Amino acid sequence: MIRLVVVEDDPDMLATLRLLFAAVGGMLLVGAYETAEAALEETDWQAVDVLLTDLDLPGLSGPQLIAVARGQAPGLLALAHTVHEQRDSLFQALRSGAAGYLVKGMPAPELVASIRAIHGGETPVSPAVAGHLISWFRETDAASRAAPEEDLTSRELQVLRSFARGSTYDEIADAMSISRHTVHSHIRNIYGKLHVNNRRQALRQALSRGFV
Repeated sequence: MIRLVVVEDDPDMLATLRLLFAAVGGMLLVGAYETAEAALEETDWQAVDVLLTDLDLPGLSGPQLIAVARGQAPGLLALAHTVHEQRDSLFQALRSGAAGYLVKGMPAPELVASIRAIHGGETPVSPAVAGHLISWFRETDAASRAAPEEDLTSRELQVLRSFARGSTYDEIADAMSISRHTVHSHIRNIYGKLHVNNRRQALRQALSRGFV
């Protein structure tokens, strides 16, 4: 039995999903909510197998919900369900812990099959966004082959992880009790070692190499 929670802020779509999963054998709809806050308040994530969530939610976003829920239950399988096909949206969901990414509008049998697939250890991704992953891996592989890797120091890793969470230079400096100038020096060294020129490229490399 797959224990499922659905979070969708469109009432009509949420009602449709309720009816769909109520009629599917081998699935138990544990909860269906319009906001991440309601889902977090009402759900025991240890008792859930799969979270199907929209990304654009009022209040806490879908990626934030995924991160918090998986923090409480690391074994939770999160499946993003969204209208967005953009690369940034895909990577934001994956960085938060999503194990699959579906674009809304797919036939009901395919949605059900995707939930079963993620529960079975697969990584369901809509064809509309699969190309983003392929191009990203190609770019990452090319960058990795372009120059030898250099090890990051523990301080550089700490800065990089804070950077990846969206912290500003000033916030990183305060948290690490160092100057803003020192943070800037660490970032410059990180860029050099990762062979990148900007924050976006640095985060891509950090993700691909398992630094964050």
